[in-house]
Formats: sequence, C-alpha cells, structure tokens
Amino acid sequence: MGATALIAAALLLVGQSAAATQASYQIATLKQEQARLSAEHDQLLAQLAGDRAANRVATAAVQLGLSHPSRWQYVHSTQSPIALGPRPQNQGRSGVWDGVLAVLGAVIGRPLNSQPAH
Repeated sequence: MGATALIAAALLLVGQSAAATQASYQIATLKQEQARLSAEHDQLLAQLAGDRAANRVATAAVQLGLSHPSRWQYVHSTQSPIALGPRPQNQGRSGVWDGVLAVLGAVIGRPLNSQPAH
C-alpha cells in the first residue's frame, strides 16, 4: 500500500509540473501576442492621426476631384428645411449682426438668436 501511495504521489507531482510548464508556455505566448497587438495599436493610432491631418484631408479631397469654391454664395429663403423657428424681427439693428450670428450658429451647429431669452 505504501508503494502505491508513493507512485500516486509521484504521478500527481509530475502531472502538476507538466500543467505548470504548459501554463507557463501559454503565458509567454499570450504576452508576446499582447506586445504585438499593442505595437499594432500604436501604429494604427499614428496612422489615424496622420490621416486626420489637414493636409492629408486636403490632398484626399483633391484626388476625389473636390476643390474650394471660387466665391461664397448665400441663398436667402423664407422656406428652409433646417430652419428651427421663425426668424426674429429686426428691432432697430442692422442685418449684419443677424448674419454674424447665423454664421456662428452654422459653425457650432446650433442656431444663435440675437434676441435675449424671455
């Protein structure tokens, strides 16, 4: 009985050692994969930053046949699909201020009103 227990304990020890060795190899492989993916991530972030650069966007636009307009043209309309409400009445002000607010509103993506809120 003592010899059987000794052999069983030895086999258990060998099995645990083999499992630990296999886990060690898996850890090393996963660390290598993590390092490779981290390097690829950094490369992709650098590529994205380069692609977002203004000169790259301008070059891509030219390659697509796009160009800057030779002049700006504003179209005034009483019916606009993006109008969010009636145009405020001009109360003794020049239309320049309303135009400035309209341009600023278009730039920030939110309409600006030249009249104080009530």
